[in-house]
Amino acid sequence: MNETNQDWQHVQRTVVANLSLAYRHLWENVGIYLALFLIEYSAAWMGHSQVLRADALNNLSGIFSTSLLMTGLYIAAKTRDNDLWGAPIAATDRSHVGPRTQQSRFRFETIYTLLAGIVMVFIAADILFEASHHLIWPSHEHLQPLLSGLAAATSGLLLTLLWWSNRRWARQLRNTALAAAAKDTFTDVLTSLVTLLTIASIGWFHLTWIDGVASLALGLYILYAGTQIFRQCTLKLVDYFDPRLEAAYRQAVATLPAVQQVLFIKAYYDGNLIMVSVTIAVAPNMTAATIYQLTQDINRLLRTQYGVTETALMVMPADQLSTKKGSATRPT
Repeated sequence: MNETNQDWQHVQRTVVANLSLAYRHLWENVGIYLALFLIEYSAAWMGHSQVLRADALNNLSGIFSTSLLMTGLYIAAKTRDNDLWGAPIAATDRSHVGPRTQQSRFRFETIYTLLAGIVMVFIAADILFEASHHLIWPSHEHLQPLLSGLAAATSGLLLTLLWWSNRRWARQLRNTALAAAAKDTFTDVLTSLVTLLTIASIGWFHLTWIDGVASLALGLYILYAGTQIFRQCTLKLVDYFDPRLEAAYRQAVATLPAVQQVLFIKAYYDGNLIMVSVTIAVAPNMTAATIYQLTQDINRLLRTQYGVTETALMVMPADQLSTKKGSATRPT
């Protein structure tokens, strides 16, 4: 087995293992969000609190979004299958998925993260509608601050612990699904804190209109968070990449002595993996063995300095090229 196949199998094993760990960790999120939704929604119904109801629905969105993330992780982590979501794949990929099919699977993580953002937008729309209705036609039922406040405090405490756990695992595994879950959980901590302060203010100052205003504010915040997740995932799916990072990759490759020009470079995401395609100009008398070693050097350079998973390299002889505008030359 050649070195390229060994490199891919190492990448595949590492990424799939991390995806599986992230998948198992997200079950913790589902359990906590489900418990908090039941606690807060029941307390909101008995305590007549619109802002607590909004917080409960926000936790319900956490269940849906986490389930979608888990589905994406499950599909991305599969290494043996007869098809790709119902579409046929090559016979050679059925017993052990190759790079092309596996990288397609990795993108399902991004797709389902995008769907989680859409769910957050719909939940926010419901909260905004109910909050507006409550402000225009206020209820005559009295808020029960002790019951509602206790539910909000419980939610805030458990979600703070969950946010810390999600952030820790997201950094350790470098996983975008867990990073999205951590971001979502952090917003949930803030909403629970605002909910608690709102309920306390109503109990102390008897300003019942604060309930509707706070619920409206939470709905707007959830709407913003959902649209941000949707935006980031959409940019990944259309192969957008930060041009400043691409410029850094270009300059890094150009520093290698064997590289005379960097003619083209494009970076993109497969799930949370960074892939780079590079075209370079080299000396026309360079041997195949030297070119192969240069390929390994570029792979190693971008992986160690920038966390690039894989680099696809195309080599052209320098004497057949005219000077191209915008290409990066090797620094002297």
